Parts: sequence; C-alpha cells; structure tokens
Amino acid sequence: MIIHIGIDDTDSPNGMCTTYLGALLYRELSGIAEPLGLPRLIRLNPNIPYKTRGNGAVAMSFEADEEAVLAIKDTVLFYVNQLADFEHENTNPGVVFLEGEIPDELREFSLRALREHVTIGEAEEAARSAGAEYFKFKLGRGIIGSLAAIAYPLKTFTYELLAYREPENWGRPRRVNLRSVFRADEWAYPFSYDNVDRHKGTVLITPHGKDPVLAGIRGIDRAKVLQVFEMVEFEEPVAFYQLYKTNQSTDDHLTAKRIGELKPYDSAVVRGRVAGEYWEVGRHVFFELEDGTGRIRVAAFEPTKKFRNYVRKLLPGDEIVAAGGVKEHEGILTLNLEKFYPVKLVPKVEYRKPKCPKCGGTMKSKGDYLKCKRCGFRMPKKLIPVEVPRGLEKKIYEVPPDARKHLSRPLVLPGGEDKLLQ
Repeated sequence: MIIHIGIDDTDSPNGMCTTYLGALLYRELSGIAEPLGLPRLIRLNPNIPYKTRGNGAVAMSFEADEEAVLAIKDTVLFYVNQLADFEHENTNPGVVFLEGEIPDELREFSLRALREHVTIGEAEEAARSAGAEYFKFKLGRGIIGSLAAIAYPLKTFTYELLAYREPENWGRPRRVNLRSVFRADEWAYPFSYDNVDRHKGTVLITPHGKDPVLAGIRGIDRAKVLQVFEMVEFEEPVAFYQLYKTNQSTDDHLTAKRIGELKPYDSAVVRGRVAGEYWEVGRHVFFELEDGTGRIRVAAFEPTKKFRNYVRKLLPGDEIVAAGGVKEHEGILTLNLEKFYPVKLVPKVEYRKPKCPKCGGTMKSKGDYLKCKRCGFRMPKKLIPVEVPRGLEKKIYEVPPDARKHLSRPLVLPGGEDKLLQ
C-alpha cells in the first residue's frame, strides 16, 4: 500500500526546522519502506500571522506493507516528539498519515490552505472526510499544513537543495566562501537562481537564524542545483543535505480578484486605477488603487529598496495590474506589492518657459514677463505644456531577490509573467 506522511509547524525562530526533521525522517524511513520520489516542501499562505518562518510543510510518500506502515508511524511520531521546539508559543506541530489514493476534495483543501485562511477545525473535518489519521501537539495547528502538503498537486514545481549544519554550529555565523557562490551562480543562472543579489553584492543562500540550515540552493534544473552545491566552498562541515521538490517560485499563491473581493490573508492579482498621488511614511511608499468594486491601499515597504522608485513614478489615472498579499497594516487593509504591470499610463505634462522667438536663447522669468538672457527680448510670461517621459515601460516590475517571497516566481523563469499578463 501507499502511505503519505505530512509534518508541519515543528520549528520556531529560536531553532529547529521542519525541513531538517523531514530530511532526517526521509533518510530513516527509506530504510523501512520504498520511497516514492523526493520529499516535498510545500509553502503555504505567506500572509498568515501565526506562521513560524517560511510557512513550509513537508510531505513524503512510501510503498509499504502493513508492518512497515506501523513502523513508519511510530518513527515519525517519535522524531516529532524528540525534535520539535515545543517551548515556543507559536510552535504547534501536526502530523498526518493518509493511506491510498488522495481524494480530489483534499486537493482543493490544499489550494485553499495556500491562498486563504483555513482553521484547525476545517483541517480536522477534511482529514476525517478523507480517512486520514492526524496527531495534534499543543494546539495542533500544524495539521493544516501537513494535510495540505500531502495533497498538494504540484503541477508546477521547482527544486531546493538544503544543506544542514552539525549541531555544535547551530546559532553561530555560517561560514561559506562568498566568491564561490558568485562563481557558481554565474555558471548556473537562471537554471539555479536567487543565490545572490548582484546589485547589492550579497549572498542569499545562507539564512540568518539559529536553525540547522547551512544553505539553500534553488533551481528549475535538478542537475544544476546539485552542481551548484558541489561548486560552493563551505568553510564548515556539512552534516548532510536533502533535495526537495517544492512549490516555491511558482506564483501558485496568486489568484485574480476584484478589489471589493479582497480580504485579509489573501494573495491576489488585481487590476485597477491609481487613485491620487503616492505618499511616504518613513521609508515605505503607499498609494491607493481602485476599480468598480472598491479601493485598497497598496504598499511598497522599505525592504523592497529600488523597487520603490518605480512605484513613485506612478501617477493618478494610471491603470496597472498589481500582485501581492493582503494584510491589515495599522488597521487598514493593505496590498503588499510583489509585482506590478503598467497597462495604461496617463501623459505626464510639465510647463516650461519657451525659447526666445527672436534668437532661440533661454528665457528668464522677470515678474510677469520673460526676458531673453542672450538678446534681451521681452515677452509676456506664458508657459507651454510639454509631455515628458514617464520613466516606466510596459513591463512587469518585481521586488529584488532578497525581498521576494518563497512562492513568487522570478521573471527570469519561464512563466514568471503569466499571472499578471493572463
């Protein structure tokens, strides 16, 4: 028989990582039964406020007899009990086992968990309906991700190789030769991507927390991802690594909606008109977008860096397609901008002094008249309208790599424009 296993919410900001636990289990369970493909790393709704870090759940499937199924369940529950960070208040692990075929209604549940807010009660009901066995630890919120990870359809996927540290190095600065990462990225890009930010000169494969991950290497080509890993020079021991199949960089979280339909925790693509001038609070840039159904505030926050410069070029009346996550910011429903596409741009007009009609020289304002700086010719003060370049092209603008959500598809990848141009 086939047994599917889902695990979620075992990590915390203080350490541990669900992918680490999943990688250990995949190695252990492969000695008990026959694995059916790679383990899966499924990122769920990135806007949920009580997520731990990347809101990622792990799933894996095995071909096993009845005796092996019992051994698998015992092993999984033992590992979760031993390794999950139960001390953190936001860590509420969940484990799900499902034997046999995955029902279609469970596939639909998994997509809801990616795009909407799903409750623990809804997950329990979906599990019971599908005949899945689930285990809750503390609040057990992790059963939502565990069930979704098992059923996720993964029609579009990428790969991520995660290299893990020896326990004695957890919490210490990660030691990786930075030049080797740039060399590897230059060789593999774009088949392996988001390894570095070349504009800032920074390396992106190394996280900064206390978790066991030493480095994460992403790509659409499995061989290239493995080769990048081999090219990177690690200056501390690699305990082991695991290649995951994942929904990262797929844009699967985005769905087309009207502004009036938006609610907290949605990830959406909306089309509307810019309503009014932009404004800034601190280093964050805001504007409002409206369509026939409503109006919403849109934000390009400080971590998006130069992306904000393109947002500042938008003018009232511009028609754009915007993609991002919906959250309440200071009590106001806000679309956190990930990408936008200018559909129609209004003309930008500036009023300028004319050239001297006598000699072509530069005119200078003198009260209510203009005077030529070259020949002294005078004329009534009258400014002429001149259309000036907008500084925006009809192309998609996206946030930089270090501000990109796990699920957002970079434009360099095939299909990176699909959700905004469809």
